[in-house]
Amino acid sequence: MPARSRSARPAPPEVSREQVLRLWFRRQGLAAPRGTERLTRRTFRDLLRETGGLQLDSVNVLDRAHYLTLWTRFGQYDRRQVDRWAYRDRVAYEYWGHEACLLPIEHLPISRRRMAAFPPPHWLRSSWWPRYQTSPGSKRRVLRRLREEGVLESANFAVTAADRRRNGQNKVAMPMFKEDNRSLQLLWHAGRIAIANRRHFRRHFDLAERVYPDGPTVSTAACEDSWLLAGLRGNGIASEKHLVNYFTAPYLTAADRRRVLARNLRSGRVVEVRVPGVAGACYALPEHLEGLDSLPSPRGTTPLCPFDSFLWQRGRAEELLDFRYRVEIYVPPPKRTFGYYVMPILHDGRLVGRLDPKLHRDRACLEIKSLHLEPDFRRTRRFDAALEASLHDLATFVGAERVTLPARSRQVSRTARR
Repeated sequence: MPARSRSARPAPPEVSREQVLRLWFRRQGLAAPRGTERLTRRTFRDLLRETGGLQLDSVNVLDRAHYLTLWTRFGQYDRRQVDRWAYRDRVAYEYWGHEACLLPIEHLPISRRRMAAFPPPHWLRSSWWPRYQTSPGSKRRVLRRLREEGVLESANFAVTAADRRRNGQNKVAMPMFKEDNRSLQLLWHAGRIAIANRRHFRRHFDLAERVYPDGPTVSTAACEDSWLLAGLRGNGIASEKHLVNYFTAPYLTAADRRRVLARNLRSGRVVEVRVPGVAGACYALPEHLEGLDSLPSPRGTTPLCPFDSFLWQRGRAEELLDFRYRVEIYVPPPKRTFGYYVMPILHDGRLVGRLDPKLHRDRACLEIKSLHLEPDFRRTRRFDAALEASLHDLATFVGAERVTLPARSRQVSRTARR
């Protein structure tokens, strides 16, 4: 009797590149930047849940990264409301997501799994780990002071004689040279302490049980799955390559990622799709495939913060939008291509250029130091008007009274892309 032939696996459905882009902008809250919705507690929570979080960064050329990222979606708003929602109402909490982020409070059970397993194995294998680690005595001292004194910031911890001996100098300039400051960081990663508040962007720490609400800790498998599920919620349809490093917590090896993908494909939580022109398989949450045909084309113009979640996976922007972007803040000035705090320019669903801004607070002036448009971008009066309007809106947001443009801003730059 002839052996039964195994039934052929059905081919994954095909999704157009344009549908991928429309869904991506929709999931990131950029289908109509600064246009349709007002920032409220609800829309703040929705954005955190959909994108995964808001990256925090100390660079203050214009404003803090999370404030700028919200401005690109909602336009003008009161920063004090965001601080209240995050640090008083506990709608969000600070922990590791892509980097240090404001995460939706619903994500806390996932973060607790990382806290319980801290430090991750790849940190233990790193050459810098022995130098970063601190003594048990330092950790006990930090915990005791927080327990007895309440909320403290890094400035409340003094440089010790041991710090001076270790660093071979009389005075320590950088906070992380202080052992107790490193202990604050390590105890935060381990979930023993939490960031209770920020004042002038300085972190104020307290014991975790005084900050985090009670709740469960997810399983290791659920924590691993969060890498995939949060990435697809934020990006829509994506290949594995486009999801790597969108969230870096949890950290997964290539073998781990394949195992997580296989598990979620088997369960039906994730489905495979084909996208013409994108190498390899792509994946999506089934509910995101509903109504793809009715998604509107993105409309609107805004500069994007360098630390925007839309740019967390820069290879995705390069492959899908043909836009190569690198953060040049830490590049020596002579080696920079476009400037220091370079903001990509989003226009009608495309990244069409970049500008390098500088806020002069003493003069209430927003200076655009350079403006570069992509060589294949066709400049129009409508674009010029939209860009000008967005820059004046940005100036209002950061407290500037005027905007200055570079002398050649009326011309399309043909700067070569590297």
